[in-house]
Amino acid sequence: MSALQLWRSLRTSLATLHLDGRRALLLACITGGALVPLYFLHPATVSSLGWDFHAYYAAATAALAGEPFVGIDTGLAGVTFVYPPPAVLLFVPQAALGSWQLAFLAHSAVNAAAALGVAALAVRTVESRRGRLRRLDRLLVVGFCVGSAPAVAALGLGQADALVALALASAFVGLECDRESLAGVALGVAALVKVFPAALGAWLLWRRAWRATAAAIATGLFGLTVGVLLFGVDAYHRYVAVLAARSRIEEFAGTVSPNFFAMSLSRPLSQLLPALDPGLYVPASVLVLAPAVCLVALRARTLTDRLVTFLVAVLAVVLASPASNALYVVYLYFPLVCLLYLDRGRRGRGLLFAGTAGVSFPVQPAHVDAVLTAASVPTVVAAPVSSAAESLLTVASAPLLGCLAILGWCVYRAVGGQPTSRVDASPVSDD
Repeated sequence: MSALQLWRSLRTSLATLHLDGRRALLLACITGGALVPLYFLHPATVSSLGWDFHAYYAAATAALAGEPFVGIDTGLAGVTFVYPPPAVLLFVPQAALGSWQLAFLAHSAVNAAAALGVAALAVRTVESRRGRLRRLDRLLVVGFCVGSAPAVAALGLGQADALVALALASAFVGLECDRESLAGVALGVAALVKVFPAALGAWLLWRRAWRATAAAIATGLFGLTVGVLLFGVDAYHRYVAVLAARSRIEEFAGTVSPNFFAMSLSRPLSQLLPALDPGLYVPASVLVLAPAVCLVALRARTLTDRLVTFLVAVLAVVLASPASNALYVVYLYFPLVCLLYLDRGRRGRGLLFAGTAGVSFPVQPAHVDAVLTAASVPTVVAAPVSSAAESLLTVASAPLLGCLAILGWCVYRAVGGQPTSRVDASPVSDD
C-alpha cells in the first residue's frame, strides 16, 4: 500500500468515527498517556513506580507510631514528605493496611476515582449548557482525565495531584451551584495538602463568594489546629525548616538542567535574566502574569467566561510558584476540557489546541535521548535532534510552553478575539 493510499484509508477511518479536531486532540493525548508505561518498560533505565508514594507511606507509618514524619528519610534521593502536617492524615488509612504494596494499590484506586470525579464534573458542566454529549465524547473526556500522560505519570508515581484537581474542580462547581460552603471547604482542603491553592482565595474574593471565602479560611484554620493537637507545634517547625531547605528558588540560579522537572516562569526568567537574584523571579513572574489575569477577569458574563477566568487563575498560581512541576497541569484539566466543548469561537482556537497538546506531553531531553538510543537512530540524525530538544527545553519545558499557549488563547479571547455575549451558546448535542 502506498503512502497516499494509507493516508486515504486513515482519513476514511477517522471520518467514520467523526473525529473532528477536538476529538482527535483528546485521542492523541490519551495515546500519549499509553506510551508512558511503555517508555518505562523499555527505554527508561530507572523505574519510578510508586516513587513519591514512598514518602507518603513512610510519613504515615511514622505518624501512626508517634514519631516525627515531616522530612522523613525514605532512602530515595529527593523523595521526602514536604507537606503541611495535617496532610499526612490522607495517607494514614493506607499505611494502616500494613503492607507497602497494598497501601499503594489502595492509594492508586483513590487516585483513579478522583480522576474519574474530575471527568464526571467536566461532563456534567458541559452537558448543563450543551445537552447530553455523545458516548464517544464522554469516553474521550474520561480517557483524557484518567489516561493522558501527566495523569498516568501522577498515578504511577503515587502522587496526590488527582485529589487536589478534584478539590479545585469541586470548588468551581460548588460556586456555580450556589453551594458556597462546599466550594470553600474544597479549596481549604486542597490548600492543606499543596498550600498553593490558598492563593486562589483571591479568585473567591473576585467572585464575591464571601461564604466560600469564610468556609475556606475556617477549613484551613481547623486543619492546622488539628495538626497542632495531633502532632504538636514541633511538626510545624520541622515543616518550615524542610520547606526552606527544599525550596527550588536557588536551583534556578545559573544554568538550569534541561531535565529539571520545574514548570514555572522562573525557568525562562533564569535564562533570560541570569544576573537577577533568584529570589526576585517569583515577584517578576507575578508582574508578568498580572496583566493577563486582569484582562481576562474583566470579562465574566457567562459560564464560559467564568471558566476562562478560573483557568487563568489556576494557571497564574502554578506558573508563579517555583515548586510547580510538569504534573501540576492536571489541575487545569477540568476548566480546559469544559472549554474545549463549551467555547464556540473558532478564531485563535489553534492556541488552545496547541496548549492542550503541550501540557499533555511532558517530554524532556532525557526522554528524547532514550527513545533515539532505543530506536538505534543514526548519530547523524540523533545528534541534531537531541541538541535541538536540549536547547529549546532548557529555556522552557514542553508543559510550560503549553501553559503559555493556553494563557495566550485566554488573553486573545478576552481582548476581542471573539464577540462578547451575555448568555452561553444554546445547548446542542454535537457540533
